[in-house]
Amino acid sequence: MQLELTARWTGQRLEQLASALQLPCPVRESFLFDADHAFRASCTETDITLQRAIKRVFQHAGIPCDAAIVLWKSALGKARVDRDGHSWFFELPSGLRRDAAALGVVIAQEAGRALLAERGAPSTGDHDLELAAILAGLGALLVGEPSSHVALSRANLRHAFARTTASLGLGLRRTLDVVPEKLPYVLLWLRVSRRPLPFSKLAPHVVIRCFCAKRLRVPTGSIGATTCPACKRKRPFDGRPCRVAVV
Repeated sequence: MQLELTARWTGQRLEQLASALQLPCPVRESFLFDADHAFRASCTETDITLQRAIKRVFQHAGIPCDAAIVLWKSALGKARVDRDGHSWFFELPSGLRRDAAALGVVIAQEAGRALLAERGAPSTGDHDLELAAILAGLGALLVGEPSSHVALSRANLRHAFARTTASLGLGLRRTLDVVPEKLPYVLLWLRVSRRPLPFSKLAPHVVIRCFCAKRLRVPTGSIGATTCPACKRKRPFDGRPCRVAVV
């Protein structure tokens, strides 16, 4: 069920959660998760590729994830997730098996739930899971194709996503790179608040993803290129910090 809340409320709740979470200051290179065609295909190809997709999303949000296990249940109405240390166990409704958009929403919501729990931030409902996911850079998983599985309305999700990327100084062009519908964000960009959101201090290193999907550690605060030890290709990176209110 979607919540019809105002854009003003959404913006205020986003700031409250950012203050409670105190996530590390993101950098331009690695903040936005790109839910591209390859990622969505991996969600529905096999259970193994879906488990890798879950692990990739959780790691992007900064949640330790050594392994993700998926079980399908035909009588299940809603996803259930348990953990054992850094292993995550997903029980998913069988009806989602071929629905990449819905699976992306579920994974993002559960990453938001885990983030709130890891950092001891209070949650007032499923809408907080989605706002936490947006603050972790997973907004593209929520604002894409229409889905009845989101708690917030599409208008409020778009507002929260635009508010976050604008406040971080990522720019409209970078925001449009990861969303399928461009016009709503062009219109939002004219009126959305750019007041910096609260994040904690900048981490000394940032993890980026190579063209071959290997994770690479690079120093923050600099622009340059690094050579991937797996595929030996040079990967340019932008490690400059985003604009935040440091807490």
